Amino acid sequence: MNTKTKIAFSCYFVAILCIACIALTYLFTPHLLPYQEQAVGVNWSEIEHGFQMQFLSLMKVSGGGYLSVAAALAVLLFIPFKKGENWARWAIPAIGIPAITLVNYAGLIIIWNTPGRPPVFLGLIIDVFFITGLILSAGMNTVTAVKLSEKVETQL
Repeated sequence: MNTKTKIAFSCYFVAILCIACIALTYLFTPHLLPYQEQAVGVNWSEIEHGFQMQFLSLMKVSGGGYLSVAAALAVLLFIPFKKGENWARWAIPAIGIPAITLVNYAGLIIIWNTPGRPPVFLGLIIDVFFITGLILSAGMNTVTAVKLSEKVETQL
């Protein structure tokens, strides 16, 4: 990997780590997060048990989804991207950007309609890492094209 591709790898890796941290927060938090309490206007201890369980189950489902996305992206990063396969440089942001943008959209709905203030800036930073990784990995297609042409020549 050249220097630009190594930096792209790092950008993708940081974005994936951020998604994994969000996932783990949602999976292992035993109550609403502060912005969620602000959004519903009630402290956790004041919420009826049935509603607590519903909120927690939704958080676990969200966390599991984020963790699945992070795991899939990590596989793409550490196997095909690291091998220099050009399609992986496109696949990683093609999966990551929509996933995080949807999370940010949900956060904006909370901001627009409640006093809750989720950290949507983190999603923007993650998207910037994905876009930067895509731009910096642009030279990968040349490496892949050279590898393909060498394979064709050896087969002839």
